[in-house]
Amino acid sequence: PKKTHAVERVLNRAFTQVLFSGRQSIEISDVFLSMLNEQKSWAYYNISKANIDKQKFAEYLNNELEANYEDEETQGMATRALRSFTTNLNLEVDAGKIDPVVGRHEELDTIALALGRRTKNNCLLVGDPGVGKTAIAEGLAWNIVNKNVPEFLMEYNVYNLDIGSMLAGSKYRGDFEERFKLVISALKKRGKTIVFIDEAHMISGAGAAGSNSSNDLANMLKPVLTRGNIKVVASTTWEEYRKFFENDRALMRRFARVTIDEPSKTVTKDILLGIKKYYEEFHKTTITEEAVDAAIKLSVKYQADKKLPDKAIDLLDCACSRFNLKKVEERIVTEEEIQYELAKAVNLPEEQVKEKETQNLANLEKNIKGEIYGQDEPVKDIVDKILVAQAGLKEENKPIGSFVFMGPTGIGKTETARQLARQLGVKLVRFDMSEYQEKHSVSKLIGSPPGYVGFEENAGMLITSLQEAPNCVLLLDEIEKSHPDVSSLLLQIMDNGFITGSNGKTADCRNIILILTTNLGSEQAEKSLIGFGSDEAEFEDVELKKFFPPEFRNRLDGVIVFDKLNKNTMIKIVGKFLVQLKEMLKDKEVDISISDEAIDVLVDKGFNQKMGARPLQRVIDKDIKRPLSKLLLFGELKDGGKVKINVKDGELTLEKEESKHTIH
Repeated sequence: PKKTHAVERVLNRAFTQVLFSGRQSIEISDVFLSMLNEQKSWAYYNISKANIDKQKFAEYLNNELEANYEDEETQGMATRALRSFTTNLNLEVDAGKIDPVVGRHEELDTIALALGRRTKNNCLLVGDPGVGKTAIAEGLAWNIVNKNVPEFLMEYNVYNLDIGSMLAGSKYRGDFEERFKLVISALKKRGKTIVFIDEAHMISGAGAAGSNSSNDLANMLKPVLTRGNIKVVASTTWEEYRKFFENDRALMRRFARVTIDEPSKTVTKDILLGIKKYYEEFHKTTITEEAVDAAIKLSVKYQADKKLPDKAIDLLDCACSRFNLKKVEERIVTEEEIQYELAKAVNLPEEQVKEKETQNLANLEKNIKGEIYGQDEPVKDIVDKILVAQAGLKEENKPIGSFVFMGPTGIGKTETARQLARQLGVKLVRFDMSEYQEKHSVSKLIGSPPGYVGFEENAGMLITSLQEAPNCVLLLDEIEKSHPDVSSLLLQIMDNGFITGSNGKTADCRNIILILTTNLGSEQAEKSLIGFGSDEAEFEDVELKKFFPPEFRNRLDGVIVFDKLNKNTMIKIVGKFLVQLKEMLKDKEVDISISDEAIDVLVDKGFNQKMGARPLQRVIDKDIKRPLSKLLLFGELKDGGKVKINVKDGELTLEKEESKHTIH
């Protein structure tokens, strides 16, 4: 055949038609349409002879062309949407970015059972944060790639749907819905696909145009879930499950719920031993088995707010990562490295984490007695209980110790708690119980009851404080001034080592020292009896038994009765106040000293058996600090110097040693 002018015109018209329609190639239908306009040709003659309506034939061909073009365009958009809003986990496994799942055979079998159903073949993984829900879903992809699944799942691809990316940039009404439909269309075209939706509670309300709009992702997903063309595996926490899924029963009935529990210590060890080689390769370290055991043991003891295996993996990962901060030849993770990381994570002294006799613990009693005078027996009893706990001999689900400090005001009950926290290197969490005298004030500690303002948001001051500092000395000062209901709250702390707020949130109390101070029964303090046991018969304190019910007293580790202060103790306390004053004056280059006579006067003026050491503080403020402040600001000590506290005519005086200048 030869190229004629007629053929050239037909092809040119077809080419122009393709350009105007926005397509890239000339189809046979384009040539047919072009030939209908070439009236002086055999092709046009044969079409006319067959009684074909030229107009209808042209419309038919145009419609076919547009449909094919739109189908191609839609497929292209769907493929692009799939690449933008999902991740193929099978490809991630091939690239070595996903680790195998260890010790979760039962959960994986339950998921496979749900996916094998004819309809509603979807499952929802529900569990606490950190128990391994996402890891199990990724482990399903790993097992599919490695042919370790039932035969019907062999050819499946697992896609992780990123809801955040789908929402991002969807400016106008309908953008989000269009993206979702394109993704579903692309997944249907591929066939044999499993969609994994992490943080599945995000589907409720995602893409909704307003608070009352029902056009969200959850409702768009319901038909897809029912038909069974695409299998869906979703994951969420118990908190979000109760909030979103239990209220939407139409959505929940399309899922088979699979509960993912926290693995046991044995299973966690298998998991860590199974994945530790991946961390060793990444960090170029060696992880010993004792480090794995320590990570499990210490995380269970000190990080009750987190779950296994996540918290143990975090400790190992941090211990490995620390080698990257400095150049070390031997990069071996041992028990010591894990103890160091745990101590940093929970803000505890490393000695306390090691549970071994250290210099600090060995000197604990001596150090506290060096700060608290005249209370040797109470201090010894408290320290003995702490040493039992540090040796690992206390009951697992109880606090380190629960004590009531009894005695008159000003004898060192609160100061003992403060020094105990300082010597142990932990935080002192103090509540003044005079603020909790009314029955309704209990809600300040554990949160508002259901139906009241703040029920969802506010967990209560006590719960919040213990969540922030789970290893602390918890001091409830002057407990007798609080409402009796407050004492009842403490039963669960002393018995179970946990306290639960009104909204269900819990705080771990297994590593706290609970101290309640009270002035009840101070008249009987002269007996100087310590704790329960053989001495209980002698200690008949009516006021104490009236305030604390038997079940409360029975859970205490001891009622510590503080001795009343005597004059010898007061002399030591004067010395302590002097040391504190010398420290304050050091920056001002002032040296202060005191005569024996001045000490006797201070003790005489400041000693009051009923009021303890507090009157002494007031005497020091009035007779020493006030005149001293005038000397420092306007007098002879502006530029430093030496000053001595002396006595003249029975009154305290301050004398600058060079000039013998006296101010009274």
